[in-house]
Amino acid sequence: MRQILSVILLGWFLYAVRPAQAQPARVLTVASYNVCNLFDTINDPGIRDLVLTPEAYEAKTAALARVIGGLSADIVALCEVENAGVLGDLLASAPLDTVPYRFIHYDSPDNRGIDVALLYRRDRVEPLASEPIRVSDGYPTRDILRAEFAVTGTDRRIAVYAVHLPSRRGGYGRAARMRETIAARLGDMAAQEAPGTGAIVLGDLNDHPGSKLVRRNLSGLRCLTAAPHRRGQGSYAWRDTWVMYDHIFVSRDLEPAEDARIFLRDWMLTAEGRFRGYPDRTISDHLPVYVRLFFR
Repeated sequence: MRQILSVILLGWFLYAVRPAQAQPARVLTVASYNVCNLFDTINDPGIRDLVLTPEAYEAKTAALARVIGGLSADIVALCEVENAGVLGDLLASAPLDTVPYRFIHYDSPDNRGIDVALLYRRDRVEPLASEPIRVSDGYPTRDILRAEFAVTGTDRRIAVYAVHLPSRRGGYGRAARMRETIAARLGDMAAQEAPGTGAIVLGDLNDHPGSKLVRRNLSGLRCLTAAPHRRGQGSYAWRDTWVMYDHIFVSRDLEPAEDARIFLRDWMLTAEGRFRGYPDRTISDHLPVYVRLFFR
């Protein structure tokens, strides 16, 4: 009996002092996608919204769901969505209707009625807080959307910012000043996140990674879309040139698996005519960008 007890105790001791096994890294995929005028079929008074026919709306929603389903991202920032209703219809479309996605959205003061939103997989991240951040100097545009998540299976938190800076249309000077104002606020907020909370910025800056706007305001973050931009890749086609307007920035404490990538399938491009090879505008005139991040 004493010998048996000794064997049991020895076995327990060897188990207790065994070397700690490294935990496998949790991998999250984050993405940014300008879905180009995802409007509904209703004309809202006081807003310069585009009104789609029922047929065009159904076809666009189905095509966008196919793109996002192919992305298989855990968090997706969307630009140019009109309201919560179109997001609900998007997530009810195949194949997204079988994926545990939820969305975060707030109405903004944009004249055209377009907002930013976040899709997230509730089995991969847990939302802790969210808020719209208005940066206004009399120029009505999209709010910044900030959402904080806990990464499931880890003790890590991330703060995700969805942003869509004004374009140069409708007055270069005013739009440029507003882009600077929003980008400066964005850079400040990301830098002030609590220790241990990684910052991720997703969205359409209407500017390329090497621009003065990025260098002045977002240099504290790592631009994961800079490398593909230098290789001549882009998310938007303009005058037969690919430009990188859609971006992923991360704080330097986060660990990307690689540089950002462009998500592209042949059916997402215009097949013929003057704009052959450009993104098919019936889906979106932008392509999504995505990256995988490790959490240990």
